[in-house]
Amino acid sequence: MKEIRYDREVDAIIIVFSDEKLAYEEELGDIIVGFSEKKEPVWIEILEASKNFIPEILQKISESGAAVPV
Repeated sequence: MKEIRYDREVDAIIIVFSDEKLAYEEELGDIIVGFSEKKEPVWIEILEASKNFIPEILQKISESGAAVPV
């Protein structure tokens, strides 16, 4: 993994895997995946992150009983 960003303006988490040139995107609900010409993932964008993704992750962490440093 190369970089993780959060864009507050569009409420999206962007996870960048490589610097490969983007060839096409596929949308899977609130998730968009960008692929290179080699059909390898370049990045993933998770839309409405504060409404869906982040609460789900926090719930799973809470259920696991794992300690999370703040």
